[in-house]
Amino acid sequence: MADSQCPVCGCKRFYVKNPEDEFDVCEFDCVDGRPVFDPEMDENQRPDIGEDAETYCNKCAWHGRFGELDSK
Repeated sequence: MADSQCPVCGCKRFYVKNPEDEFDVCEFDCVDGRPVFDPEMDENQRPDIGEDAETYCNKCAWHGRFGELDSK
């Protein structure tokens, strides 16, 4: 399976917002259909991202459910 891309701009970097603080975001790449966080991010700080998680493109205005990301 290939890396997932934004359906609008093709960016491969995404983020989710902390539900308790909308200004706190966690960035990740989507590899083989799963989120991959930067290695320096503490594992205890990594959110659980399910198919219904509201996900945002890191480059353009697209946002939708994590499960909507298609692998190209």
